[in-house]
Amino acid sequence: MTQKSFKVSLCGEPGVGKTSIALRQAQNSFPITHQPTLGANFLIWNTIIDGEEIKLIIGDSGSQERFYSVLPTYFRGSVVAVLIFDITKKESFQKLTFWLEKLEEGIGKIPVIIAGNKIDLEERREVTKEEGEEFAKGHDTTYFEVSAKENANLFPMFKQIAELALEQDKD
Repeated sequence: MTQKSFKVSLCGEPGVGKTSIALRQAQNSFPITHQPTLGANFLIWNTIIDGEEIKLIIGDSGSQERFYSVLPTYFRGSVVAVLIFDITKKESFQKLTFWLEKLEEGIGKIPVIIAGNKIDLEERREVTKEEGEEFAKGHDTTYFEVSAKENANLFPMFKQIAELALEQDKD
């Protein structure tokens, strides 16, 4: 069986949990302290979808303003992207359109998934589930609420990412 490889980009404001999501899915680990990503990290997650071996190369880039100029290079080759926000920070949700535009500027339109991270902090929620669902619906995509810390809903989200990647491969 031949393994198929696909690149996935995680996009969003600094501190929304992109690195934590990537680490939890690829290595089942969770960082104790927050360290901003400088440049880009790539982690691998292997799975089997419909009998096909899939390798997702999860790209996690620095999202500070000083990295904006290199984002197109970082996004290049991605077949799916995840736009991530922190449910406890309304501003990170409001910046999703900015990140979608950056992505499209860099590589054109690709399938995206919207993810609201940090559902383990429900008592501090600033963005409702309905707002996340409405944003996703407006962009004809799926919305997941996840927690990298508690490993909640990450597998279903990454399974859908792998399925979207396979669909792109068939086109």
